[in-house]
Amino acid sequence: MKRLTILAPGPLKHKFIAEGLSYYQTLIKRFATLNIKLPKFKNSYADPEKRKREEEALIWKALEEFPAHKRFVVVLDERGKNLKTEEFAKLIEDKLSLDKELIFVVGGPEGLSEGLKNKGDFILSLSTFTLNHELTLLVLAEALYRALSLIKGHPYHR
Repeated sequence: MKRLTILAPGPLKHKFIAEGLSYYQTLIKRFATLNIKLPKFKNSYADPEKRKREEEALIWKALEEFPAHKRFVVVLDERGKNLKTEEFAKLIEDKLSLDKELIFVVGGPEGLSEGLKNKGDFILSLSTFTLNHELTLLVLAEALYRALSLIKGHPYHR
């Protein structure tokens, strides 16, 4: 079974986000395994750059469990590349066909550090809008379901 992972600093604050993520995990499991990893970020800082650096360390520690040659890391940023659904599905299909684990990294409330953006294999924008980081997780989960259903010929994407 193909594997996808969403990685972001946790924990979630909004119950509806957790419920929505669970819903999309259930839908996606007919196509692939979707893991959602939310390593707990314990600190809160008035200094946004310090927070981003500490979240970067937390995320890279979580990435260590995936061998570098077996992963493809997509970082999400509003200044990343905008893809149409069909292009997103092609990216997913291409990387999964290479037996790579697709890992989607979402930053916390301050976004991602420049260091983390530069270490990703691809920078993706879900929207030119700035989205709440938890809402981004939910939008990403729906986009993954839509892309996977398109790849498999399921009628969800019309």
